[in-house]
Amino acid sequence: MKLTVLGGGGVRSPFLAKSLTNKAKELGIKKLVFMDNDEEKLKIYGGIAKRVAAAVDKDVIFELTTDAEEAVTDANYIITTLRVGQDEGRYQDEKTAQKYGVLGQETTGAGGFAMSLRSIPVLVEYCKLINKKSAPGVIIFNFTNPSGLVTQALRNEGFDNVYGICDGPSHFTQQLADFIKADREKFDITCYGLNHLSYFRDAKADGKDVMNDILNHPALFSETEMRLFDRQLLHILHDELPNEYLYFFYYNDKVVDSIKKNGSARGELIKDINKRMLEEIKRTDINDTDKIFEIYMRHLMEREKSYFAIESGQVRPEEFPVPTFEEYVNTPDEGGYSSIALNFIKAVNGKGDISMTLLVPNNGSIKELNDEDVIEITCDISKDGVKQRKIDNIPDAQMQIIRTIKMFERLTVEAIKEKNKEKAIKALMIHPLINTYNIAEKITDEFLELYKEYIGEWK
Repeated sequence: MKLTVLGGGGVRSPFLAKSLTNKAKELGIKKLVFMDNDEEKLKIYGGIAKRVAAAVDKDVIFELTTDAEEAVTDANYIITTLRVGQDEGRYQDEKTAQKYGVLGQETTGAGGFAMSLRSIPVLVEYCKLINKKSAPGVIIFNFTNPSGLVTQALRNEGFDNVYGICDGPSHFTQQLADFIKADREKFDITCYGLNHLSYFRDAKADGKDVMNDILNHPALFSETEMRLFDRQLLHILHDELPNEYLYFFYYNDKVVDSIKKNGSARGELIKDINKRMLEEIKRTDINDTDKIFEIYMRHLMEREKSYFAIESGQVRPEEFPVPTFEEYVNTPDEGGYSSIALNFIKAVNGKGDISMTLLVPNNGSIKELNDEDVIEITCDISKDGVKQRKIDNIPDAQMQIIRTIKMFERLTVEAIKEKNKEKAIKALMIHPLINTYNIAEKITDEFLELYKEYIGEWK
């Protein structure tokens, strides 16, 4: 089998290469292809990825290409992890939002809208190509942000072989299992909602209800992602645990104020880190694998430490030591979003049932939403396919924000497909992080002008 990564010149490609190569033989994957239209980044980050893959398993064929058609031809599985507009696009999204005093985070609010403008048209064209050239029954795992919006748009276009993936819920699930010292294989928790707007309930370890153990643990608000939230908020949420991205909604005033005090949002910091990393790598002998990897990992760890730091004023408590190339290759793989794709492949091929969080059409899971609405929800995967869980008795506070953001997503997808400015304004106007016509109109105008090369003229 062949697995292709679109966006294989991304900064996190070496991590992806390690995970995929580790599991390739077990899953019958003989060939990995990393494709990117940015030749320089493919050469650098794809090059590091190729070295990692060779060190993990030299028998797996690993190729780099800038040719999309070549990359997807006869592929059985495809992961999309594109950043249309690169770091500059993210920076401009945040800068424009800051001008109007609203959040520009890349998956949420104005930033998520702007990234959708750039991402969705490109992914639609890639999916058309995939369905023409790839192997029969090809499955597409979309990790391109904002994943919920992109997956919704692709499903609306009839690409029912697309599953949205996000590593946030799986990371949090692993964190909670470790937190209460439960066996991850025997730990289960149900996630429901929308991408970056989800809630967790009904935690079980070896079949036993452990939700109270989690909620009453004295370190819950210091040693897990719940460090971002207040205990009283959890009471209001009926003791359901919020996705970390809900911090942007429940503490929006603090986030905007923190960004103002810092003078910039995370996108500018990431742009600077990536620029410094590329410049240092380009000054280094291309054959000096250890040195190039050290530069790469040093800057990656700087990125990890900055996660949510500007927005929350808190530094992540985890330690991020810089490993050598040999140490990294020989360290057990932590998976990330690639593990979701790999575990999915494993389960549907009859090699072990598994539960995981996916972005899929609602189909009655949340009765308050339309069947075609893409949601983020725990699914039970087996050789018989994908069976998503049913969610009852959703508290009013959760359901209200889910309904509102889902309406925003529906309108955004329609606006992009129709190139309809009025629907775009309406989408931003109802978004709780903007919630005003005046700002919605101005931001829409700026984004439509800023990203003409990606979206063309709108009416």
